[in-house]
Amino acid sequence: MSKEFYVTADQSGRRIDRLLRGMWPWVPLGAVMKAIRTGEVRLDARKVRPDTRVEEGQFLQVPWEDAMPDQRTADRDVRIPVRNSLETIYRDEYLWIINKPAGLLTQPDTKGGDSLITRVLTELAWTRSDFRPSTVQRLDRNTSGAVIVALTGPSLRHLSELIRERRIRKIYLAVVQGRTEESGEIDLPVLKDPPSNTVRIDPDGQKALTRYRSISYGNGWSGVEAELVTGRSHQARVHFAAVGHPIIGDIKYGGDVKKAKRPLLHAYSLVFPDDEGLPENIKNREFTAPLPKDMEEYFNEM
Repeated sequence: MSKEFYVTADQSGRRIDRLLRGMWPWVPLGAVMKAIRTGEVRLDARKVRPDTRVEEGQFLQVPWEDAMPDQRTADRDVRIPVRNSLETIYRDEYLWIINKPAGLLTQPDTKGGDSLITRVLTELAWTRSDFRPSTVQRLDRNTSGAVIVALTGPSLRHLSELIRERRIRKIYLAVVQGRTEESGEIDLPVLKDPPSNTVRIDPDGQKALTRYRSISYGNGWSGVEAELVTGRSHQARVHFAAVGHPIIGDIKYGGDVKKAKRPLLHAYSLVFPDDEGLPENIKNREFTAPLPKDMEEYFNEM
């Protein structure tokens, strides 16, 4: 059997090969490409190329059913009970900003595994296959703080574009070793080593820029506010370590693990631009994530 449907607003703008892979993940990539090539996939009754971008209202015909033949009544994703309720910073029909706790993955590392996005889908009782809510930025498992979840296709595309263009400011709070300068910039390229999941300073790496200012001091530590201008993987962690101020608790980059059980790094604030593509209630607004208990004492005066 086959399926015929009209392209929705959430699907509009996506490449047809990626749309089909998302809706029918059990169909091998080779089979998807063959169906497109041979004309089994038709858009408004015409053959298409894999990189064709669909538009809302177009009529799409594909040679697959909604579910695998032997799993028509099964949920494609194994849903786990929500262990803790999600802490909402802000939510509307466009996006959901969540204060992610340390220790929780942003995306599951196994099928149906616990993660922020798994809990989002469970809380929303999400069953649609044409679109799934998705985060537009990621935090490491042990980093806490504000994460944006796009709730529609158009919001996912626009927010992702704003992130790529560095128009959404991302402010972090961190506790680092030693006494830092009152303010400064760390402009050092970083290169990721996927096998070890570590990042190092390397002249052949990607440009990375961190701006910071110190807002509190203690015995052998500094509380800093850092803006990750470029937002590379592990950027704050490797940058502060490179200038002699590793984040306390960050064993991977030389931080003191006697004072904390995890890197004391928190995604504190998201500042949205005055952008015409954003809803009025989000434009030019700042959303902050309350500090976790293990960092409160370092920033009492805030």
